[in-house]
Amino acid sequence: MERLVWRRVVLLGSPLALAILEIFHPHPAGVAGAVEQGGWFMWFHIIQVPLIGLIALAVYLLTEGMEGRAAMVSRWAIGVFAVFFSAYDAAAGIATGFALRNAQGLPAGAQQAIHEAVIDMPGLSLIFGLSIVGTGAWVVALIAAAIALRRAGAPLVHIQDRFRAMSYGNEHETSYLRTYAC
Repeated sequence: MERLVWRRVVLLGSPLALAILEIFHPHPAGVAGAVEQGGWFMWFHIIQVPLIGLIALAVYLLTEGMEGRAAMVSRWAIGVFAVFFSAYDAAAGIATGFALRNAQGLPAGAQQAIHEAVIDMPGLSLIFGLSIVGTGAWVVALIAAAIALRRAGAPLVHIQDRFRAMSYGNEHETSYLRTYAC
């Protein structure tokens, strides 16, 4: 019974917690706003890293105990997602927030220089490759899990509802681009 409760907490609570957190994703305007929100930007992404791991665990739990190629592909792909997307979030989100937070109290010219140094880090740098691999793995994991669940007899409507509740998609990446397109 206790295992079932924890399973439900992970399957339902992880996507809900991440969705609620995403509501508070910082979207600063200009250099001053970015520097002012740098601390929250950093902490937001520190909080998000374990939630990404829990989301990965939730997808893994969807195919737990199943056999077959689709279930195996889903489990491997969700592991790739967890590693690469967490690395992206740490490198882009935490590092950007840390740099901006440390720009507080510096002269305006120095703040501008730090802002320019980190503005493209999340979306247009080599670091973005981590996101591309992670997001691709996310898509593969969800499609493979849906196939495994369907082959196991889950009704199509049930599968759609589960994935609609779990769908993390690309909102996080595009929020980086919106945030730093100032």
